[in-house]
Formats: sequence, C-alpha cells, structure tokens
Amino acid sequence: MLRLASLATIAVTAGLILVFIVQITRFDALRPPKRQPDKQASPSSQITASRSTIAGFDNQRQPFVVDARTAEQDADKSNIVHLTTVDGRLEKTDGTVMTLAARGGTYDTDIKVLDLKGDVRLAAKGNFVARMDTARVFLRERKLYSDVPVTVSLNHGTIAAGGVEVTDQGNRILFFNRVKTTYTPSDSTGDRQ
Repeated sequence: MLRLASLATIAVTAGLILVFIVQITRFDALRPPKRQPDKQASPSSQITASRSTIAGFDNQRQPFVVDARTAEQDADKSNIVHLTTVDGRLEKTDGTVMTLAARGGTYDTDIKVLDLKGDVRLAAKGNFVARMDTARVFLRERKLYSDVPVTVSLNHGTIAAGGVEVTDQGNRILFFNRVKTTYTPSDSTGDRQ
C-alpha cells in the first residue's frame, strides 16, 4: 500500500509539474513583450491641395473663379480653407471682368466668403486698380469690404481712403474715413486759342 501511495504521489506531482509547465508557457509575463504597432494618428479628414480652384455663381448667376497655389483645410473647422497666392476672376452682368489677387487668405465654404490678406488687389481692366492690405469678399453677393487704408488708381487720378465697400457688382463704391481724391489732367490737345 505504501508503494501504491508513493506511485500516486509521484503521478500527482508529475501532473502538477506538467500543468505548471503548460501554465508557464501561457503566462504572458514570462513571454518576451510583443511589439506594439506604432500608434499613429487616425487618418485625418483634413484636406491639402496644390493649385486649387473655387468656382461658382453669384446670386445673379454670374460666374466667379478663385485659384490658389495651395489650399489647406483648417484642422479644427472643416468649413475653413487656408489659401496661398490667390487669384480670382469675377464676371459682371455687362461682361466686364474684375480680377482680384492677394498673397493669402481664408475661404469659408459654408457662407462663400473669402478673407484676403497681404497685397490685396482688385482691378477692372482699363478702369481702376484698388490696393489694400486686407479685404472680405462675399462671393454670392459680389460684395467687397475693407476697413483698412485703400488706394485706387484711376485713369485720371487716385482716391485714398480709410476703407471701401464695393456693392452692386462694382457699380456702387463707397469710400469712408478720410477720403482724399487727386485728379490728374488729361492730355487733351484741344483748342488753346
């Protein structure tokens, strides 16, 4: 009986050692650590583009096109697009084309508003060239507003003011804050007798 008890003890001990070995091989703390995949930011829905174009129609169904060298969607506000080297073309109902340019700006896709900054220029070929540091362009309404100093070069003079508002597709221009006008006489060679 003693012999049977010894064999049973040896069998139980061998079984426990076998269970222990199996458990050790499954025990994660004794395994070399698994290499974790690199934690990368989840794919962003932010958009970046080079040579981007914004095109559409204003409230009077007249086309506008705004090109930018680069366009980058704002990381926090998906409706805001940051632009560099902006060039635009706005067509009036009478066929006149107005161009705009700036070093940079932002475009709000929800309300179709373009905020330009840095060497802003609005021009109608043969009529005028307006220059300012910043301007807000409402593309649907075809309206421009700037409350910083503006200089407008005309065929026969200049206008300097502290701000400007252009409405009615450029047919109404309101200058405000210390408006100064300088006229240059035309080179008429009329009868001088």
